[in-house]
Amino acid sequence: MKSFIEVVDYIVAAGKSKTEKKSRALILQGILAGMFIATGAIGYFKLVAYTVDPGLGKFLGALIFPTGIIAILLLGSELFTSDCMAILSVYKKKVNLGSFMKMLLTVLGANLIGAIIMAFLCTGAGIFSEHMLEIVAGAAVKKTTMPVGQMFISAVLCNIIVCSGVMMAYSAKDATGKILAIWFPIAVFVLSGTEHIVANMFYLIMAFVNGAAITISGILTNFGVVALGNFIGGGIIIAGVNYYIEKDLNA
Repeated sequence: MKSFIEVVDYIVAAGKSKTEKKSRALILQGILAGMFIATGAIGYFKLVAYTVDPGLGKFLGALIFPTGIIAILLLGSELFTSDCMAILSVYKKKVNLGSFMKMLLTVLGANLIGAIIMAFLCTGAGIFSEHMLEIVAGAAVKKTTMPVGQMFISAVLCNIIVCSGVMMAYSAKDATGKILAIWFPIAVFVLSGTEHIVANMFYLIMAFVNGAAITISGILTNFGVVALGNFIGGGIIIAGVNYYIEKDLNA
């Protein structure tokens, strides 16, 4: 297992590497990450829809959802929420803020493309039954009508959970350790029902293209508020606190 200092150094180095990637590689890896998150969501909705006990369905769905995050972690794809932590490279003065934010926004846009692709593939393939679409539509309506303050706080909390899990995975030295470290925090995030921008991209677009009673303005508001909240949770709280811890430990 890597030490805390080694994990911080890894994230700093990753932040520098991400900002130096060619745009095409960054975009393609971001698209894949959006598709991987949607893959976990497909399994989640299948289990929620067809498990007799709703509580058990959500629990089982939460256990299968991490499939997407595991794929991203092991295959090196680019996900906005976990990439927020790479701002440690800015705090450590290894990368300038402008370059970092350009990278992060590129990843966010690419994640959206991946989510859109999966929404249309799922719709075209007809893998979501009417019952599943009703569940997706209900979730989408709830997400787009939530009070903005609650939405923002939920997004902050979401990425505190997610990024803590990703840091735990970074501390492992082999694939098995990474999978075990990330699995349970991501399951907790799903069970918590907090707001994750890339998951929401798939949920809301899937709902919209299948006729859910949500508006484009509601979708865009959710995307903007949740992306900002996720950034605060991962980039300011998790990355910021760990920056000062590492600084004190190295003093």
